[in-house]
Amino acid sequence: MGITNLKEHLLRDYRQIPSAIFDFFFPDHLTCYFCEAELPPGHMDHICVACSQQIETLPERCCVKCGKPIELAYAQHADYFFKCKECQEQFAYYYKHRYFTYYEGGVKNALIGLKYKRQIYQARYFGVRLAAMIKADMDLSRFDLIVPVPVHFLRRFSRGYNQAEVLAHQISKQLRCPKPVEILARKRKTKKLKNLGRSSRKTMLENAIMVKRHAIPELKDKRILIVDDIFTTGATLNACAKALYEAGSAEVMSVTVARGR
Repeated sequence: MGITNLKEHLLRDYRQIPSAIFDFFFPDHLTCYFCEAELPPGHMDHICVACSQQIETLPERCCVKCGKPIELAYAQHADYFFKCKECQEQFAYYYKHRYFTYYEGGVKNALIGLKYKRQIYQARYFGVRLAAMIKADMDLSRFDLIVPVPVHFLRRFSRGYNQAEVLAHQISKQLRCPKPVEILARKRKTKKLKNLGRSSRKTMLENAIMVKRHAIPELKDKRILIVDDIFTTGATLNACAKALYEAGSAEVMSVTVARGR
């Protein structure tokens, strides 16, 4: 049994043991996280050269709010406040969103593994990339608290963890900042959103996310960085940001590993 399979087997049988213990005893993988191709000895990035070359990162010309690429000539951006069409037409509570890459190819496979197959080690690579992105962005780097997007407790119980929380812990580790705080909760279990459109997602998430009562005093005038795995329409992040603003936060930003095209 390989290292990866052994770790997954142990996690499946002993979910209550923190994943950090497994990371200590099984620190490295000898295959690419994305395609499982064999890596040379001493390879530190965990991603093979071929998969690395396929990763398309955030474009230079993008919406100042959601990060979506803007195709208009740069000189025209100011006429639209440097926002994409969707952000001009629809209000969003979050101040700014940024992502590492797009939800496709090896990245998509890795995030599916992280979310549904208990491949917690996938978060290590993405945590490093997101931390570097945060350091490079003046707005994102000025936060007071890191908050993972919550999952309903029944869904968390079935998976054994919250993938957004795992990513948030990797980011805090790389930035050497305080650990993420779980101050958001889902009041009700919603249907899976991946096959729903923008309006359906918004309706489904209406009043579904709340700030835990004990955490409200901590949020006054705080700048919050929300962490999640995937940005599709932004409905989930917007619902989180709305709850945080209503609890007294001064500003809410967000980062995700990937964004849909």
